[in-house]
Amino acid sequence: MRLIAYIFFSIQILNYLGVFAEKLKDESSELNIINFENKDENKSEPLNKVIWKSYKNDENESEPLNKVIWKSYKNDENESEPLNKVIWKSYKNDEIYFENKKDQGSITNRINSSSEQRIYKSTKNSVFSITEIEPFLPLNNFLDYGNFQTSVRWKSSFDGGLSGGTGQQNPSFVLDYGISDFSLLSIYITGADDELYNLVGGQKINYYWQSYALSFKKRLIDEKDFDFGLSWVSTVEYWRHASGSETAKSIYNQKDSSFGKDKFEQLVGALSFPISKNLNENFTALIVPGITFLPEKLGSKGIGKNAYGNNFYIGSGLVYDVTDDFNLLFSYTTPLGPGNNYFDSDLNYSRKSIYSFGLGWDVNPKIGIEGKITNSYGASPSTGLLTIPSDNLPLYSASITYRPYGEDTYLNPLNERDKLISNGGITVNNALIPRAGTSQFNFNYDSRGNLFGSYGYSLSNIFQLELLNIGSFNDLNLSGSTNSNLYSTYLGENNLNFRLGGKLLIFSPQKDDLYWATLRSSVGRNDNTNQGYLFSEFINTFRLNNWLTFNISPKYFFSGVESFGGIGFSSYISLSDSLMLIPEINTSIKNDSDFNTTIALRYSLSSEKSLDLYFSNAAGVQDIGQILKDKEYRLGINLNFLY
Repeated sequence: MRLIAYIFFSIQILNYLGVFAEKLKDESSELNIINFENKDENKSEPLNKVIWKSYKNDENESEPLNKVIWKSYKNDENESEPLNKVIWKSYKNDEIYFENKKDQGSITNRINSSSEQRIYKSTKNSVFSITEIEPFLPLNNFLDYGNFQTSVRWKSSFDGGLSGGTGQQNPSFVLDYGISDFSLLSIYITGADDELYNLVGGQKINYYWQSYALSFKKRLIDEKDFDFGLSWVSTVEYWRHASGSETAKSIYNQKDSSFGKDKFEQLVGALSFPISKNLNENFTALIVPGITFLPEKLGSKGIGKNAYGNNFYIGSGLVYDVTDDFNLLFSYTTPLGPGNNYFDSDLNYSRKSIYSFGLGWDVNPKIGIEGKITNSYGASPSTGLLTIPSDNLPLYSASITYRPYGEDTYLNPLNERDKLISNGGITVNNALIPRAGTSQFNFNYDSRGNLFGSYGYSLSNIFQLELLNIGSFNDLNLSGSTNSNLYSTYLGENNLNFRLGGKLLIFSPQKDDLYWATLRSSVGRNDNTNQGYLFSEFINTFRLNNWLTFNISPKYFFSGVESFGGIGFSSYISLSDSLMLIPEINTSIKNDSDFNTTIALRYSLSSEKSLDLYFSNAAGVQDIGQILKDKEYRLGINLNFLY
């Protein structure tokens, strides 16, 4: 959970940096207008400004110009005719001034909204925003000087192994900063804490990884000058790792059977030389020779080598740009030794090839998402070659990248009636996303002691990051005999659930679609049982008329205990400008399905602040609680803020 806290505070700082960067960018962008003066045409001057002068036939009688007088004009004033149209001609008979010029890879779209005109430039950036295929397989791509991007990444097994839950996760946070157009500084923060995937010596053994890495990449050969590109990448990393507990011995103890935790803090590193070749406009091939520096012996109770050791490796990769904003990624890496990157349940160390394949999508120039299948469990340049501890399994990897300098998707502003529903519902969410730069805060408490709070920040007009979603279930009496396992694992008394999620807008009337539709997913774990689950929903919101809005949200709950789907329905019924009735129902789709109902009355102090009073028999308002039924109803209050 410390990693989530780091991510929370880091993104807040980066948001302020992003606002400052946008301000500098706006100030540096000026409109160049043709400089017209009554001069000799043969003495043209550079076009860089507009000069306003007072005008009279006699310059000596010039007076301050305080208005514009339009007159029809002909060479002969006596032949003046009414001016009824504007005739555009090329300047100095040079047609080049009227040519339609376009920058390569960019499209300028003019969007009129109300009385203002906005101009947005969408730049082909999918190739250039990808700085690596894997942390140990960097690409010869860089950010422009002064630009930066942040990424939140998630690697996990498809099941929890001995740990149970949805899988063994290794989340990470990455910051890339362009020191120059040809050099890049990257910071990695990673953390994993679970049981080893398999029994070792017949025991469950806990392990702990945490890395803080600083990586520097410098271009050595530019492919524009030669037939290939070459860079140099070096990484220094502070690696904290541990094994064992009071009830199990450490995997680094090979001398006796005593229990206890072994902790180690070490400086490790990596060095690589990515070589790339653009085979054509859309196809990039990559070869990466490199080495990782890891210890080969840890502690005083090892017999010979009891850790990974140093590894030379040869990596290869392909990036295929299907479109300007969609690409396919492939990689295959062979460790050459002398060290290893894998150990089994008998603590036999060996080397395994590392693969990955997946796809990346730049939703817009500001937001990029990526999904892959890989057997690489490490999330830093020095540990990326390592498989999941005690096994070699295919894992799933997902990430989202935020680029403050990228242009956002333009959405027409919400009208007043839609602003009132943008705070969401109680147990059924809606598909609206607050505008970019907006924080959303919700606080919930009910008569049975359930307590929930959440904080979200809109990184883009079409993506909201749920930085913190904390919930404590209390005094539940769930219906259905099979719900006892869910209760003991995720909804125990006074047991905090920590969640991290995101919400992506797909359709919106704000961009001329018929209705709102978003994809939302969240992950997290229970603080007491250390078990987690994945919750996803596809939310659809329909504005039927001025006083009625309808929501339908298919949901899916996935965990190591049980997995099932559900669906929620709700509506917003406007009783007055500030009063709204919100009825909601949810049902789970399983053998002993739950059906819960909620009725809420919302009073809006403004479009950004509202208060909900509700009566419900849902287990809670946070994710899994929405689709489970309590045998008793409770009264609750919900506070909503946008700022």
